[in-house]
Amino acid sequence: MRDEIVLLIAVLFIFSGCIQPEEQQVVTESVVSAEWRPDGVVSENEYSHSLKLYSPARQGYTGGVMTVSWKIDDEYLYMALNGSTRGWLAIGFEPSEWMKDADMVLGFVDGGARVLDEYSTGNYGPHIEDTMLGGTDDIMEHGGRSYGTHTVVEFRRKLDTGDRFDKVLRPGQSVSIIWAMSDRMDPAVKHNIAYGEGVIYLGMAQSSVQQISQNLTQNDIEWMLFIWKEEKAARDLYESLYERTGLTVFLDLVRSEQRHMDQIGALLDRYGIGTPVLERGVFDNQTLQSIYDEMLSKGRSDLDALRAAATFEEISIIDLERAIAGTDNKEVIDVYSGLLAGSRKHLRSYVGDLRDMGIEYAPVYLNTSEFEEIMRAA
Repeated sequence: MRDEIVLLIAVLFIFSGCIQPEEQQVVTESVVSAEWRPDGVVSENEYSHSLKLYSPARQGYTGGVMTVSWKIDDEYLYMALNGSTRGWLAIGFEPSEWMKDADMVLGFVDGGARVLDEYSTGNYGPHIEDTMLGGTDDIMEHGGRSYGTHTVVEFRRKLDTGDRFDKVLRPGQSVSIIWAMSDRMDPAVKHNIAYGEGVIYLGMAQSSVQQISQNLTQNDIEWMLFIWKEEKAARDLYESLYERTGLTVFLDLVRSEQRHMDQIGALLDRYGIGTPVLERGVFDNQTLQSIYDEMLSKGRSDLDALRAAATFEEISIIDLERAIAGTDNKEVIDVYSGLLAGSRKHLRSYVGDLRDMGIEYAPVYLNTSEFEEIMRAA
């Protein structure tokens, strides 16, 4: 842990020159005992994991709830989407920025169920079928039904389809997702009920569980706790900067950082470690506390607030890369990798907003080649 403390102290020296919370997103887990059937009925113990996603009413959106259920084996992902709509509902895997590059699955029930294998080509769409881009339709089985105010679609696809428009999914991976619902069945009609983002932990195929060591070193434990606190520092900082500036990017990324905290917190809970109880803006790591205080004090204007946030994401990226290099635990590496993808996306968001203001952001801690590579991924 000395390296990251040294880094944060260096940051401190160099740098010194009302949000409504979303409903908590809770993952439930169960032992799979029921046979998977793509019939539009999510049976008890049919899936190993389930996540209920909430989106409040807002301008242009009525608000709604979608539950994602999933399981994997050595070759396939099995998934169900259960949403409060009689129109289409969709999930996207691993966008690089907002909707861009998301591997999308969109379904609706119009007489029979239709499930489309799609890809989003821009930050705000469009998302079109892979076959229209030269890819392949890789939904192997699907089904669904509508009842009352809800629609359920289920599908099966390979973890690695071999299609360049599909993300490669791996057992034990934490996957960044986006989701949306419309009251129309036409896939070309924009979502108008709800949308959001989240992270799902794929879990392990039963045959693979025994192949991965679950033993943690003391170094693993220290790093996990540190990363959880660093994600909390990001959330608390962005929450305060939002209250100060009103910039919506901070509101969006407060929610994202909370999901990152929940993700690493779930990992800590699985290992029986738990997370500390800390008030907003309070840390039991004095170096983190000093960095948080200093960055918050510097973020007085919109411009300075965006610079502070971008710099903090640079720190997070470096620490996550060091954490990944410092462990052999595959489950921990996969969770860190999901957080690292998120931090890179956040950095692109802040740098993009600065560019919109006519300001070119120069990296403070990342080397130029790595920074430019992160920016090119947008």
